[in-house]
Amino acid sequence: LDSLLQEMFSLRSLGKSLVTDVNKNIRILPLNFNGLHKPEICLKPEILINFQVRERHSSISDLRKDFNWKRERPLGPHMHRPPNKVGSRAAENYRHIIHYPEDGKYTIKKLDVTKLGGRHPETGRKVIEGVGGGNKQKSRWIDWTRLPADFPRDGSVLEERVIQISYDPMRDAMITMTGWEDRLRWQVATDQIKEGDIIRTFTVIPDNPIRPVEGDSHPLGALPLGTTVCQVEKWPGEGAWFAVKAEENAKIVRKVGDRVVIKCWDKYEFSVPMEAQCVVGTNSIHPLKALPIGSPNRMRWLGMRPRSGLYQKKDGTKGRKIKRPPPTIQTTTHEEYMKGAGKDNAPGYKFRTIIVDNMSEGSRGRIKPKKRMIIKDGEVRW
Repeated sequence: LDSLLQEMFSLRSLGKSLVTDVNKNIRILPLNFNGLHKPEICLKPEILINFQVRERHSSISDLRKDFNWKRERPLGPHMHRPPNKVGSRAAENYRHIIHYPEDGKYTIKKLDVTKLGGRHPETGRKVIEGVGGGNKQKSRWIDWTRLPADFPRDGSVLEERVIQISYDPMRDAMITMTGWEDRLRWQVATDQIKEGDIIRTFTVIPDNPIRPVEGDSHPLGALPLGTTVCQVEKWPGEGAWFAVKAEENAKIVRKVGDRVVIKCWDKYEFSVPMEAQCVVGTNSIHPLKALPIGSPNRMRWLGMRPRSGLYQKKDGTKGRKIKRPPPTIQTTTHEEYMKGAGKDNAPGYKFRTIIVDNMSEGSRGRIKPKKRMIIKDGEVRW
């Protein structure tokens, strides 16, 4: 056994020495090892280059010593340093960037997508977890404004032909290409629409409610109570806002004055102006998107990384409870809705601050406080 170990270590040291000199023109003489056949073939440099001995699982002896891959923990969207913004209204997209045309003109061509993998688009720091990898995808520019801005509002009806119904890798719902005159655009398809159908967009609110047809678009004030709608605008002319994802819809509950109350997700009620456009029906879903994933490999293809696997403690928010329904939310313009959103999560203080506490109480293991001075735009803030 001792002689065998001695031969193994001699072969190991010879392999390590030859790994560094593989580019040199050296001739290896046959060596006599017990039980080793044809040593002039087995000890060639091109063979020994693959014979690297690992000192540890995470390091190679002839490369870097003590090399470990350290996991970068996510900071969280609200813990990130500026220029990150706070608030769900001004939330950043840490998943991908869609490259729209530079001239801003609408197109039906596929758009390039840059994946971020959960990192901040400007700083590159890891912000959210569970995002990364996946197949390459192209985006389609969805036109959320059912009634074009240049279409007359004199009671004319816009008729569009459904040219094709396609799959969009960036969303679960099916999309449809519609056209009128010399224009083409992508829209989210409803679940009952078919190729060759003609979908109409109306702008008039009659005195009596109409009998709606699946796929047509009407102002909310023209539809009877209990109608199932989707792709509802929160303000007239600003594009669809409510029920825009796959299999989502809303129901018209009641009419109050010049507003219509809709109920979304069987939970929240929104009071929307009656002139806001909506689509009759429910959004579609691709058959494969409706199936459960059921495979970690397929989740990787979709860009979903494994979760932590740690036990998640259930708090009091879980479980069924009888709660008072929330009050009806009055919708406003998008400009009014976004007012005050997007403030820095570290604005600093306009005055000097001090920490007043009792150091004798809970001083063991105490972390030293950080400096309160913040310099922004050449101005010192405490």
